[in-house]
Amino acid sequence: MKNLITAIFIGLGLIFSMQIHAQQGKVNPDGQGEKVGPDAFSKAIYFDRVGPLIDFPALTPEELIAMEEKEKTKVRNKSLQFRSYPNAANALPKGPDAVWQKEAGQTRNVGNIIQNFSGQTTGSYPPDCNGSAGPNHFFQEVNVKYSIYDKTGNVVVPPTNLNTLFAGVPGGNTNEGDPILLYDDNADRWLAAEFSGVSGPDYMMIAISVTDDPTGDWYRWSWSMNGFPDYMKFGVWEDGYYMGTNTTSGSDIYVFEREEMLIGGTSPQMVKFDNPNRPLSGFHCVLPADCDGDYAPAGTPGIFLTINDDAWGGGGDALWLFELDVDWGTPSNSTFQRTQQIAVSPFDSNFG
Repeated sequence: MKNLITAIFIGLGLIFSMQIHAQQGKVNPDGQGEKVGPDAFSKAIYFDRVGPLIDFPALTPEELIAMEEKEKTKVRNKSLQFRSYPNAANALPKGPDAVWQKEAGQTRNVGNIIQNFSGQTTGSYPPDCNGSAGPNHFFQEVNVKYSIYDKTGNVVVPPTNLNTLFAGVPGGNTNEGDPILLYDDNADRWLAAEFSGVSGPDYMMIAISVTDDPTGDWYRWSWSMNGFPDYMKFGVWEDGYYMGTNTTSGSDIYVFEREEMLIGGTSPQMVKFDNPNRPLSGFHCVLPADCDGDYAPAGTPGIFLTINDDAWGGGGDALWLFELDVDWGTPSNSTFQRTQQIAVSPFDSNFG
């Protein structure tokens, strides 16, 4: 099993660095967490097949300039600069953070750069850069648009509005950003996802390429959500596409029926959980593991991982490990549980 947890630990840095807004969380810092069943399960409310993607209308140079200028003038929410640390007075470490790395570590020899080329530009802040490399392409998303390159950097699909991929899908008219793009190497397919809910009803939209060619046809689905699926993060696992979100209504852990989606099934299932062990940080997304290379042994539950800073709600500075065991035959039998709390040296997640 190769690079199984890599995506999670990269994502943990995002949890540290994100601006925090007020949101009620839940925490049970003692022992294993409560094993819970799903708070709901449902099927996709929409399905179709579209393509080829290479024929979708790209943004004109004038539209690109106008988009970047508009993004620069957006008013930012100043309240996002304030974080929530209600237990800071009792938290460790006292004084300087002993595990704060302030200098570069030893350089590893990771080989030579084969190709280095410029991607898209954007006026968005943050840019929400996302992308993945497959056998023959690099697919890049930047906030509200995407582009596809070959492996030498030539533009195959010029910058295109992200919601062009979801035109006609419930939720696809908003183009609200936070894109996700993954290459599922075991299936040799591509996954793209976008949310809706900032300015309209709450939906999660997912598209899977019909073949290994991202410029060709795509399957598309939409699921109705009970709460805005903010800042969603995905992981590929053998029995599902797993997702964590920053959802204020509580339902923040999900799994989608991967096997049915890969064959273009019209109504794949979604199982969702209200995580009873969610750190009290405010903004928070519990991150799913992403499998690159060989699968975990058959039957291994989907893995989620996050951090807990005792300044948020007590419980000690730790990594929290979760397992989601899905039963697609009887979704109500699916379970989610925090299974480990891994103590680490005291750290301070307040980076200013």
